Amino acid sequence: MVRAALTIMGKDLRLRLRDRSVLLFALVVPLGLTLLFSVIFPDVEDLELTGAVLDHDRSEVSAAFTDEALAPLREAGVLELVQVADLESARAGLDAGALDAVWVLPEEFGDRVTTGGAATLEVLVQGDRPLRGEIARGVAEAYVDRLEAIGLAVATTAAAGEGEAGEAQLGEAASLAAQAPPAITLTELATEDRRLDAVSYLAAGMAAFFVFFTVTYGVTGLLEERQLETLPRILAAPVSATALHLGKTLGALLLGLVSMTVLAVASHLLLGADWGPPGGVAVLVVAIVVTALGIMALVGSFARTAEQAGNLQAIVAIVLGMSGGVFFPLPIDEGILRVVTLASPHAWFLRGLGDLVGTGEIRAVLPATGALLTIGAVAAALAVLRIRRSPTW
Repeated sequence: MVRAALTIMGKDLRLRLRDRSVLLFALVVPLGLTLLFSVIFPDVEDLELTGAVLDHDRSEVSAAFTDEALAPLREAGVLELVQVADLESARAGLDAGALDAVWVLPEEFGDRVTTGGAATLEVLVQGDRPLRGEIARGVAEAYVDRLEAIGLAVATTAAAGEGEAGEAQLGEAASLAAQAPPAITLTELATEDRRLDAVSYLAAGMAAFFVFFTVTYGVTGLLEERQLETLPRILAAPVSATALHLGKTLGALLLGLVSMTVLAVASHLLLGADWGPPGGVAVLVVAIVVTALGIMALVGSFARTAEQAGNLQAIVAIVLGMSGGVFFPLPIDEGILRVVTLASPHAWFLRGLGDLVGTGEIRAVLPATGALLTIGAVAAALAVLRIRRSPTW
């Protein structure tokens, strides 16, 4: 039986290697998308913003924007401030790409804030750099909101008090306003398990996403044999149904393992991705491929033709991938999202890699590996039951 299964596996692998779609789904597309997304969504740690401040007010309030609101960004190396002479020079710098953002503080900015009026801080951004533009807008909005809140508190206190008592209350309010925390603060959060960096996350997510398409050939290949009427001929030979299924499964398993391994190595060498210690990565790769096989076998058991199986498997793979956050991390503190994420093998795979990179210990992958193998075992058991009861198989 083993010899027959290996023969079938070898035959399938030769056929699949001649099929360019396998190479596209297994290698070319995942690497290409990883490179594309890593360019579109750069790592926050590598983000640098070049900006300028045009202070037409020149009051203590407007000066505090540079000294307080922008100081944390400059100290963290996120922001580089440059000097511009006027608004025309600032717009020219934006058009030329030399500047990412320009903050313009109008005349009487400080007076409007201190009298409780509307404070307007204009932000000019480079249109081709939306992420940097959003950061610049966020800084301005945070600073203006803080000033308006302080101005409202002081004005309310002044209106409520009269005489010496009112002056005392106003002085106390002004003192509290002066001691208010900065509008912008940058805090480094240290956690036990560090998340993957942007490139590593994308590379691992794309590899896990497309391995579900790669292993589908083990199921669709069996349906193709039946449609081409070669299945009865194979079974007429000294080949059992068990050997046939085993050969197809082994071929899909090998394709998945090779695909994941090549993607891990290629993303590391070409894109600088860090998947963690090789031993832990190997355990997770085997777990995700086995799980993908079980799930795709179960989905394929509901189809009568290879085309139907391919369509169903593609839908399930996309849904599981999106719910597992293969393109970007999903917030898991929400009830529904948490349940959906826990049911996705992709999320467990990425979580396992994050734990592995964060701790550097192979045992850190055990929870994620256990979850993956449990999902895969349940799906595989259901698939076997359906295959045995289905006359079309």
